[in-house]
Amino acid sequence: MPVLSAAWPARADGPIAVVAAEAVWGDVARQVGGADVAVTSILTNPAADPHAFEASPMDGRMLGAARIVIANGGGYDGWIDRLMEGSGATGRPVVLDVAALVGWRDGDNAHFWYDLSMVRAVATAFAADCGAIRPERRAAFEARLRQFLDALAPLQQRIDGLRARYHGVPVAASEPIFGLMTRQVGLAMHDGDFQRAVMNGTDPGPFEVAGFEQDLTARRVRILILNEQTTGPATERLEQLARGAGIPVLHVGESLPPGTRYQDWIAGVLDRLDRALAQGGGPT
Repeated sequence: MPVLSAAWPARADGPIAVVAAEAVWGDVARQVGGADVAVTSILTNPAADPHAFEASPMDGRMLGAARIVIANGGGYDGWIDRLMEGSGATGRPVVLDVAALVGWRDGDNAHFWYDLSMVRAVATAFAADCGAIRPERRAAFEARLRQFLDALAPLQQRIDGLRARYHGVPVAASEPIFGLMTRQVGLAMHDGDFQRAVMNGTDPGPFEVAGFEQDLTARRVRILILNEQTTGPATERLEQLARGAGIPVLHVGESLPPGTRYQDWIAGVLDRLDRALAQGGGPT
């Protein structure tokens, strides 16, 4: 984890300026930091495709004033590195790179907010970074960190309950956005080659497409998971096939809805996952 540069003043001088590349990390920072931080998130539109985002000069200016920058990393928001290079910052900020923190490797899933252990790691690292900048407020950061971690405990209990009921149940997804959560629940993911092609920005081959469609028409999977922020003819066809076969479709997103806390967002996703799995019955 990068350390605080000596170019920044060490004295307490108001809330710590924090810029998060994604709203989900901005919300975690806001809950842990409280009134001791001033958080700005760059990607905040849940209807937009994060992979198609183009940063603006205003985003660069915000980064130039940041004491802490939170980036998802893992190739998800590479634009932030370029933006920081031209930000004109007078001091080097602490950069909390989530991918580096959780040990991400090339080819791994970078939708880290769908893994509670990774979110806990981010919150803990952020509290430590804030405490290094404001040592006199370290106890306050640690107290809010404990509150946040306690708020995640019911989510872990729900995931454990889903795993007890649905471990090994086969499911399919158009891309690996929800893969870290399905792994925690213990679901058996089909059509991995199709998802990897989409993740790498290439078109799945005819064999992968045919296999995916057969999984749906033959009801070999209980639910179909789609990214609600990326749609097109291919995903529309998959949804049509799933609904025609009586397979529930679960839409999940990559962005925290405005005005929603992280834990409430995930609780809602788990509710919908539970209903979809229950509705789907068993594959034939």
